[in-house]
Amino acid sequence: MMNIKVLALLAFALWPAQVLADDLVLADGRYLQVKLLGASEKALHVKVLDTGGEIWIPWTLIREKDRTRLMIKYGYKQEEQVELTVPGVRLVTKTGDEFFGVPKGDWDKQNIPDPVEIMHRGTVWPFKKDVVRKIEWIDVPAQEVYTPTQLYEQKLAQTSLDDEDLEGHWDLGAYANQIGLYEKAVEHYLKVREIDPAYRAEFVQNQVDRLEVLAKNRRVVDAVKAAKREARFKRFSRALEQLDQIIAIEDLDPNIKADTILAKEGVEKRRWDYYMVQVRRGYFAMMDNLIGKMARDSKLKLKEAQKELRRELHKKIVAALADKYGLDQKKEVEKMWEEREVHGRRTASYGSGTFIVLGKAPGAQRRQQQLQRQMQRQQQQQRGRNRGRGGRNNNNSNNGQMKMPKPPSKDDWWNKLADSGMKGSWMKAYFAENGKKLEVVGERKYNCQRCGGTGSIKFSGGQGEAIPVTCPRCQGHKHDKGVQYK
Repeated sequence: MMNIKVLALLAFALWPAQVLADDLVLADGRYLQVKLLGASEKALHVKVLDTGGEIWIPWTLIREKDRTRLMIKYGYKQEEQVELTVPGVRLVTKTGDEFFGVPKGDWDKQNIPDPVEIMHRGTVWPFKKDVVRKIEWIDVPAQEVYTPTQLYEQKLAQTSLDDEDLEGHWDLGAYANQIGLYEKAVEHYLKVREIDPAYRAEFVQNQVDRLEVLAKNRRVVDAVKAAKREARFKRFSRALEQLDQIIAIEDLDPNIKADTILAKEGVEKRRWDYYMVQVRRGYFAMMDNLIGKMARDSKLKLKEAQKELRRELHKKIVAALADKYGLDQKKEVEKMWEEREVHGRRTASYGSGTFIVLGKAPGAQRRQQQLQRQMQRQQQQQRGRNRGRGGRNNNNSNNGQMKMPKPPSKDDWWNKLADSGMKGSWMKAYFAENGKKLEVVGERKYNCQRCGGTGSIKFSGGQGEAIPVTCPRCQGHKHDKGVQYK
């Protein structure tokens, strides 16, 4: 009984140390269990629980996920905030310029005035109605509508703040930081320290130091924010150009430079993700467009079309997408297409041209040989009957012969097919299976429209009997082949 009590006391004594332990992963993949002791702008101060030793680990040697979490914890990095938005409009002019704002005055979708007035970047902007191409009612970035000072005053008016309201000053400090009023943020954090010097003291000091640096470098910080805003509006080239110019500034504060590099990485990822979707959607649209043109070209031969689909179509699609979006063909469009995630599947059918890709149907040749022998016997019988009549009606000696339906050759089918939609479907199915750039995920079979899926049709013989002959449409395959791809 005594041993159980001792073990329980030991477990209770060790419990706080376990709670204070923090799992840390380094950039090279090594794992450490540590107790956090503090931090500086350049490194994290920890006690390694395995050895008991205290060390300073440079931020650059810590995995990004843990580095971001801990830099935010100690006030050396601002936590990513959800973008502030307000109900408003996106106004697009006939020249393609877009403006985000809040309608000024009492108007809506059904009652648009002339001029159209919106609150944009702190002032009222009027637009003549005849220069407006489109107005969309959406949630818009608040900082596209109001200035930081206007947003701060609106927030302040919504709160009943007094000198001893610690949480109120804390929240307003974070809000002022988010909208870029760094001096105001410092005022509120210093007020927090005045109310309770012990309240998150290390974080407050680090935030104040950081915000003072940002305030001194306001022009640079505002330029970084402007570049991020360009990226949100899909103007990625302009955003990256601005960020590169900032990074190249000599004697730039190291922390601001590090934040700018991270901002550039974020813009590059946003750009990649955006164009990944555009390439995925655009590829199929461009494929449909180019194949449609091929299908309408009456001079295009079957072999030429097959060669184009196998070797050239994908290249043309990639080149067209690269030109449309300003992307590199190999490094971006090709790679984005290879890494695509497509969950839905598409289907294209060879239709009545299925025989071109399937070749001769099993048993069709044997059935044709049997039919030829039967025709020869009937012709011999007819000649015998003619001789028995003394050669009379020789002019009608071919009346009893069967005229068999002749299936088209590959080139006949292609050249005589007037339906460009059916020809386009055939080419999509062929491209899916032979272009090597689409993923074939299944096959569909549709019963032949002529024979109903039997592979043969009934034909009236010379003596009036019903003779089964190979279906001239499916040529004995019984079905049309459909290809599922993505």
